[in-house]
Amino acid sequence: QTHEQRPVTGLLEAQGKVLGEVARSDMAKFDSLGLKKAEMFTYLAADGKTELRGMIHFPSGFDPSRKYPALASVYGGPASAASSERFTLPSATTEYGFLVLTLDSRAVPGMGKRALDSIYLKLGQTEMDDMAEGVKALWNRPYFDKARVGIHGSSYGGYTSAMEVLRHPEVFAAASAASPVTSWHHYDSIYTERYMWIPQENKDGYEKGSAMNYAKDLKGRLLLYYGT
Repeated sequence: QTHEQRPVTGLLEAQGKVLGEVARSDMAKFDSLGLKKAEMFTYLAADGKTELRGMIHFPSGFDPSRKYPALASVYGGPASAASSERFTLPSATTEYGFLVLTLDSRAVPGMGKRALDSIYLKLGQTEMDDMAEGVKALWNRPYFDKARVGIHGSSYGGYTSAMEVLRHPEVFAAASAASPVTSWHHYDSIYTERYMWIPQENKDGYEKGSAMNYAKDLKGRLLLYYGT
């Protein structure tokens, strides 16, 4: 599998000799529907040096001469990744005329302790800034309408959505936040203290990770909802 998300042809090899084909992906139906393969792209995290990955999904009628609004579908919590080198079907949401984005941050697993240490005691800061950089990396594409980028998610994804539109209004015009944490003071201790320690020992982290402290500066459109 490559970063271009091509289907896999499996081969058995021994000492450099091809012994036989294991499987071949049948793309006939995919191609006949005009579906577009998801694209993996790379960008630098907010530290300016850590390479991260995102994915962009295109509508079947994609026309590179047009400008498209984008929706980022997020979770974003510690040890969660959005991008995958597996063959990925395009998001059905693209058929409403959107580009659909998934964005990684230094919270993803498999990058080592140094990367994860960058989010320790800083939930709501490092990962939010990293994902905003992922969107900015697409600004130079002529078909990407940087003035119409929305973000949505649930639980930690709701928190991410709210924090992004509050911390990065230059990137996100609108957000839909389902069941978000809005302040770590209000969440359960077993999850919060695992990453944030206790409020008395990490006052700065709790303050900077609270959406409540940014609410007065809201510039975009924010939908908050809980349950269904």
